[in-house]
Amino acid sequence: MIFKKTGSDAVHSTSSESEIDISFVPLSMNFHDSGLEILHAYMDAVPSMLLVLDSNQVISFANEHLCRSLGYTKKDLVGRIWYDRLVVSDRRYEVREIYAKQAEDVKDNPYIELPILDKHGQTHPAILRTGCLHDRNGNISRVIVQIEIDNSIPKQYSMCPADDKYRSLVENSVDVILTTDTAGVITYISPSIATYGFIPEELMLKELSDLFFYEDQSKIIRSLSITLNNSGQTRVQGRLKDPNGKICWVELYAQTLFDSNNQVKGITGTIRDIADRKANLSTLEMASDMFISQARSASDAIIFSDNEGHIIFWNRGAENLFFYTVDEALGKHISMIMPQRYRHIHQGWDIVVSTGRSWVMGNTIELYGLKRDGTEFPIEISHSSWKKDGASFFSVNIRDITQRVLNEKEMREAKDKYRMIFEKSPLGIIHFDSFGVITQCNKSFVDIVGVEEASVIGNIIGFDLLRSDASEEIRKCVTLVLSGKSDNFSGTSFSFMGVRDTPIRASFVPVITENKAVAGGICIVEDITESKKAREALIHAKNVAEEASRTKSEFLSNVTHELRTPLNAIMGFSDLLQESIEEKLNENQRKYLNNIIAGSKDLLDVINNILDVSNIEAGKTNLELGDIYVAGLIQDVITEMSSFASKKNIELQMELDPQVGLIRADRNKLQQILINLVSNAIKFGKEEGFVKIRVKQMHDMLHIGVIDNGIGISTDDQQKLFKPFIQLDSSSTRKYKGNGIGLYIARQFVELHGGSIWLESETGKGTTFTFTVSLKL
Repeated sequence: MIFKKTGSDAVHSTSSESEIDISFVPLSMNFHDSGLEILHAYMDAVPSMLLVLDSNQVISFANEHLCRSLGYTKKDLVGRIWYDRLVVSDRRYEVREIYAKQAEDVKDNPYIELPILDKHGQTHPAILRTGCLHDRNGNISRVIVQIEIDNSIPKQYSMCPADDKYRSLVENSVDVILTTDTAGVITYISPSIATYGFIPEELMLKELSDLFFYEDQSKIIRSLSITLNNSGQTRVQGRLKDPNGKICWVELYAQTLFDSNNQVKGITGTIRDIADRKANLSTLEMASDMFISQARSASDAIIFSDNEGHIIFWNRGAENLFFYTVDEALGKHISMIMPQRYRHIHQGWDIVVSTGRSWVMGNTIELYGLKRDGTEFPIEISHSSWKKDGASFFSVNIRDITQRVLNEKEMREAKDKYRMIFEKSPLGIIHFDSFGVITQCNKSFVDIVGVEEASVIGNIIGFDLLRSDASEEIRKCVTLVLSGKSDNFSGTSFSFMGVRDTPIRASFVPVITENKAVAGGICIVEDITESKKAREALIHAKNVAEEASRTKSEFLSNVTHELRTPLNAIMGFSDLLQESIEEKLNENQRKYLNNIIAGSKDLLDVINNILDVSNIEAGKTNLELGDIYVAGLIQDVITEMSSFASKKNIELQMELDPQVGLIRADRNKLQQILINLVSNAIKFGKEEGFVKIRVKQMHDMLHIGVIDNGIGISTDDQQKLFKPFIQLDSSSTRKYKGNGIGLYIARQFVELHGGSIWLESETGKGTTFTFTVSLKL
């Protein structure tokens, strides 16, 4: 469909077919018209010096040959008054007056002889010839000036007629130049058509559209028709098909050709290769598609807006960040994602649009964003802008930096904590670099070494630990740390820094970077003056206690020895008396004698236990190891305790693991352990109850348990067991006899056998004592 805009000479065409872009431009061309651009291309190719002047004698075009010959660039000439640049000063007024006349008068002057100036100020005799460009109404719109200089233009060009020069221009043009009649039949085509595989002579009198791919022929014909009907220009792209079937993208520029009577004679046109342009456009489109695809799926928010701040692009990252969908965001103002206090950034946006300058453009700044639910969060934002078809657009990349802000906050807090620890620590702390030179120290270190605060920098900071008079031990520690290893030091060798000979304990550790490199070390120094005194006092107290313990042990040993001697006599004579005159004793006498014998045995047990405790505390208790049968040992214990158990009708039981046989242990001590435990179980057992000895082997340990269903032991009372001379009922009216050292001795004997002892008990339900014996003795 072809239509004409109101108030314009331009005619445009639209079509549903692809690759069609036809536009008509009238012959009254300005500097940007496509027809004039093609004329300029022709003029650049001709080997003559040519200028195009407007009605004010301002240069609108200078061809390449002129620039090369006179040393100018096009920038030097275009837009300047031509005689100010090229004419010697004493002839400028004359030339200005000549070219200020009507164009027809100028055209009537066939040539002017005039010295011309080059860029370096040198003059060259020249001949100036003048031609004109007409608009569609036949009026002169521009003047073409041809300059011929004797010493710069070959004679064959300077003397040849204008027709020959323009023929040379056409035949040497890279673009294909052609003419057709009003039916579109080729009447002339330039030799450059051979680059597409055609022979120029063979194309004469053929229709121009036949050179194109069959799918493009209709739009070529339509373009030529529009050109002829509107007496103007059209531009269309199509695919040229050479005789071998090869396809090449070209652009056909067509312009109406008039005869001398201003009647349409046909069409003149050019064919230009646009394959590279098409390839670049395809690459650009592909890159654009790739960018849009990546932008849509990017994790960061990417947002585009127009020059009024309205959102025109909203990616998935923006959806996830601000909780608005694409449909909800498009068309909204971008300030909706910013807290109120930041919206002033968009005030005066018209200045940003007009100038392209803003403090936010090209910079990365940190602000706060606003989610759909009203939540504010820290963001990092960067802006950029671009223009298209004269309109300004803006893009913004937004990244959620919440985690980074938290990390930075934690890092600051960690630094503050480190600084507080460093400054307030009661321990002295120094840092030294990778050369062993001290770079930092805290006040505690200053106090420890005795340096006055005013002398810290001179005496400590900058002190070289490796090349100073520090002790050999200190230098060794520093050297080891700088190799990546830790070390410890104890002594008084930091006294060389201060005035006191302070006993210290120091730990040296390396500082390791993320790249596993050693960046120096830290030394933590403790003043051990007080701890040294305390340790000496403790050692003295320990020695005193050990001496007291030895004295006590010796006393107990002597007492038990002195007690045992008369006790043995009492027990011996009591037994003798019982055997010799028991039959002569009455009931009361027999009872008294039995009480003497029983009391003597109890007293002997107490004496033996006290002696065992004394030997244990004196470290004189040793194991007398031997091979024993566990079953026989258990049976002997049951036999010994049976009479005691029968008094309360308590049944003694044995549960023996079949795999337990011969073990290596101290039989007497194991038997004493079991008798103590079984005796306690009977003592605190219920009438007609039971006491069971259970033995089983677990890995390399023998587990022996003594189980009863007696009165049990409360949780509080369990904490008191296994301590010497402690009884659960220590009142003067206690019900059960005992001296409170049986379990203490049992634990010591168990530990000598490489084992441990513990209990499980519940009040009213009974108690289980379990101990272990190592099978690797």
